[in-house]
Amino acid sequence: MAFEWPGYDPPGYVDTQSLLKADGIDLQALRGARICNVYSAWDIQAERWCASSPVVFELEGMQLEVGFASGCLIRMTVDEIELSAWIAGERRNGSGGGRLPYEWRTDRGELAPYVGRFILGADLLEKDADTKGILGICFRFDGGTLELVNVAKAGGVEVGINPSDFDTAGTKRVIAI
Repeated sequence: MAFEWPGYDPPGYVDTQSLLKADGIDLQALRGARICNVYSAWDIQAERWCASSPVVFELEGMQLEVGFASGCLIRMTVDEIELSAWIAGERRNGSGGGRLPYEWRTDRGELAPYVGRFILGADLLEKDADTKGILGICFRFDGGTLELVNVAKAGGVEVGINPSDFDTAGTKRVIAI
């Protein structure tokens, strides 16, 4: 099941220049920011992490949301996702309409080592072959890196966390901060 909900449909950016020019996204503000928590959506029905959901970084003073759209389009927003009870599986408008299929969680093992770390920089992973677009982002920390990459095949969306097997052919790193 794809991760979608009413009111959240940010644009997907196909190149570094358009992302850096976007309203509301100031990647320079990330330099030196400490990660307080990292949220990911848990698919309650399937009992697994939702592969297409954005990853939400709670930083001191702001929240950064990183996800992908079909193809090589990165979606980055600041303070747009509300980590509310509504998305966390509470009943809709008290109408008894059932539970929503997702719950925001902070206990994703592969993201836990980055809580408390300071962001030193970030590189965008841009495709430069037949398929243009931004494949992912790599955050640099004092203790290593964290890569969020769209690893889906055939133009879909699946967030890979430090994937070892994504297609790096025709991919270049562009320093964003």
